[in-house]
Amino acid sequence: MKKVCALILLGLVIISAVIYQYYYHDSSPNNIVIMDESHELVDTSIDESISNRILAVYLDDPYYYYLGYDGIGRYDIKNHKLDVWEFTVYGDETEQHKLYHPRSKMIVNKKNKLEDFSKMDLDNFEKMLMNSDRGAKYFNKRWYHSGYEATFLDLDNHLIITNDVRGVKDTATKILIFNVSGFIIIDKETNDIQVYFDESLAGKKVTDSLIAMLKYTYGDHLVLLNSLDEIGEEERTILLQLRDNYVSKN
Repeated sequence: MKKVCALILLGLVIISAVIYQYYYHDSSPNNIVIMDESHELVDTSIDESISNRILAVYLDDPYYYYLGYDGIGRYDIKNHKLDVWEFTVYGDETEQHKLYHPRSKMIVNKKNKLEDFSKMDLDNFEKMLMNSDRGAKYFNKRWYHSGYEATFLDLDNHLIITNDVRGVKDTATKILIFNVSGFIIIDKETNDIQVYFDESLAGKKVTDSLIAMLKYTYGDHLVLLNSLDEIGEEERTILLQLRDNYVSKN
């Protein structure tokens, strides 16, 4: 009978652990959790959302740093104090992730610009972006591939270049991106962007909308490619390999 009870108890412990792992990331400190499905950053001790959808996080106890669709901030875990520079990340109907604190239990201190944070905070934001956890990548102090979202972001413009990344390769001169509907090539020296989208995969409406947004932001720095043959042989080989790797895993 004791053995049966012990087995039941062990089973309950395992089930509880699995449920916790499904809903929360166990690397989060204290009462700070990241929801697996929505990537919402939550302080469970006061039942408050810190950010509705995060792209990067970094812990320097007692502070928790994050980059989200609604801005970049530092959260004081012990005192429930949030210092945040609010901005909107554009490109993926991100307005739905805008966070407001009208009656928050947190103390919210809004910054007007990134430079309003201390030197220590700025250094920790840099460490946050440099952290390669979950496959995150940071390029040229501007371009960021999130480890939490399939998002490739232009930090200078708060703009999502693509939100369906399937593979990224960093070469000496280029950032090569395979997304679900085509290829994107960023020149690391000039920041020129070449894009090739297959309308049969993305749909004309989606492709036109994305290209219009990119044209508006980058102007002459954006080059639209009509054929894979317009991509250099070396880059084309790498991009096709990224695509093949993704297909083979699925």
